[in-house]
Amino acid sequence: MELSRHTSLLTTIAVVLFTGIVGIGLVRWQGLITLNDIQRQLASGQSPSRSIVSGVLILVAGALLLTPGLLTDTVGFLLLIPFVRSAAVTYLQQRLVSSVSTRWKSSVRVYSASSDSMSAEDAQLNESERPHVRVVEPDQPGIDG
Repeated sequence: MELSRHTSLLTTIAVVLFTGIVGIGLVRWQGLITLNDIQRQLASGQSPSRSIVSGVLILVAGALLLTPGLLTDTVGFLLLIPFVRSAAVTYLQQRLVSSVSTRWKSSVRVYSASSDSMSAEDAQLNESERPHVRVVEPDQPGIDG
């Protein structure tokens, strides 16, 4: 504890307790707001993925604020600032999408569907409305270029 070297032990304990109490209050407040956002988004049929990731970051912030240390408290408090957390959510989602897209490679093949291979729903569509894209695995046998 570097802080206790420059101040008294009592001051260090007071700082740890203060950041813990204030941090837990902020975590609870931000968590309830996020929970309400998730419920509202689900009720309206929207995807709550950003709010869920935000909620996870709020939990991480709470854990950091309970961990003694100025660095962990700083990161924890930063994660409780909505625009900082929103930037972190955007970054994490972009990383996840990038990671998934490089690990799960698929090929898109465009073809002209013949009438005998169409489903009943596709047969009712006009030619311009008929789907002409099929996603296939690159290692799938029998696919010619």
